[in-house]
Amino acid sequence: MNEEWVPEATRLAMIRILEHAELVGLANTEEFTFRSFFMAAACELLDKPRFQTEWRTFDLLVQADDTASLIEFKYYMSRPTYRLDGSPGPRKGGASAKNEREFHACVQKLRTTAIDGIDQRRLVLVYHRDDHAPGRSSRSLHRSYGRLGPSASAARVWAFAHGALEARVLEPTPGSGRLG
Repeated sequence: MNEEWVPEATRLAMIRILEHAELVGLANTEEFTFRSFFMAAACELLDKPRFQTEWRTFDLLVQADDTASLIEFKYYMSRPTYRLDGSPGPRKGGASAKNEREFHACVQKLRTTAIDGIDQRRLVLVYHRDDHAPGRSSRSLHRSYGRLGPSASAARVWAFAHGALEARVLEPTPGSGRLG
């Protein structure tokens, strides 16, 4: 199994979810739909992959060519809400300290959970680039994640954008500690 398949599957899934969003609106997409598009893309890239969603405490286990990969997904979207009368309500989602804590905990989990037979671990982060959204505070998803790069916690980081979406695919380093 080519270790570069996860970034490519992520890129293809981004294209698919944006096409889907033309029908339902980007704000109405979520992580589960993205994961489904990711699995469809993996089927195009790998020879007869086998999937298990929600495997143990991980989002996805992918097995192909005698190789097993654990994939975690983080899909962050800032969503407008509307009251029943159609007037704007508060925004939901978006950049927050809680999302950043969950992200770092996910990196930590991938780095420290020892499972025999797992060959590859990846974290797929996809977010709506919101740094130019009206009414945004100083916190934005792109400010939080846009500069992720190799570090003590991530051996490699693939970064790319498609339309309104940004993606980062991380290969966590074995060990302990936070992404820094």
